[in-house]
Amino acid sequence: MSEHKKAVVGPWTDVWNGADPSKLREFTDPDIHFESSGLPGSDGIDGLVEVITELRRAFPDGEFVTHEVIAEGDTVVNRWTFRGTQKGEWMGRPGTGRSVEVNGTSTNHFRNGKVVEHLADWNSLGMMQQLGVIEL
Repeated sequence: MSEHKKAVVGPWTDVWNGADPSKLREFTDPDIHFESSGLPGSDGIDGLVEVITELRRAFPDGEFVTHEVIAEGDTVVNRWTFRGTQKGEWMGRPGTGRSVEVNGTSTNHFRNGKVVEHLADWNSLGMMQQLGVIEL
């Protein structure tokens, strides 16, 4: 069963990388809870699709690459890198034309074979620095 859950990471990543967001319905609970560093949280698949759509508009060339996937029980954790160029508005800021590379980890909790909670922790401060929004 863990292998089935680990296998969901591929299609999940594909959707974030530009595949049709309606595919989420195949492996995501309609009432999913989503939290991510630096982003507004959401409940429900429509809220998640909205977050993905905003990211794709802001970073049309954005790509998530998965480096490692670990599963135990009803939990799957994956370590990833996101790379992209901000061409559209992101978090209220106009496109900068700058490229970013950030690392993160996502924890997915399953119920009845579907993702019911997705928690992402990533370097949102590093992204804002790379975009020139924040200087340290």
